[in-house]
Amino acid sequence: MKLLLILLIFFFFFKSVEAKNIWLGEWIASDKWQSEFSIKIKKDGTASSNYGSGEIGEWKLTDGNLTIFWNSGKTDYFFSGVMGYQRIRKNKNQSYTSGLRKSSN
Repeated sequence: MKLLLILLIFFFFFKSVEAKNIWLGEWIASDKWQSEFSIKIKKDGTASSNYGSGEIGEWKLTDGNLTIFWNSGKTDYFFSGVMGYQRIRKNKNQSYTSGLRKSSN
């Protein structure tokens, strides 16, 4: 019984690490006008973007998906959907969904 408990803890720990690692790195996103820009997800829990004048924020994992809380008050949600990786951008008055791909850099 103890062995089973240890194996379950081990399994869930590494699934969490795996979910975190797929999001780390640079991503290419599109705005609602289909202009591309990059979002960098860093291991230290911060995120940065070159969108507009640039954005800085912090991220966290929720059920294997990524949520970025930008200092501007906007929020991005990264998830793996039926159409591949996708991003939902939310602010006070509107939201939109766009495609997302991992940068080759």
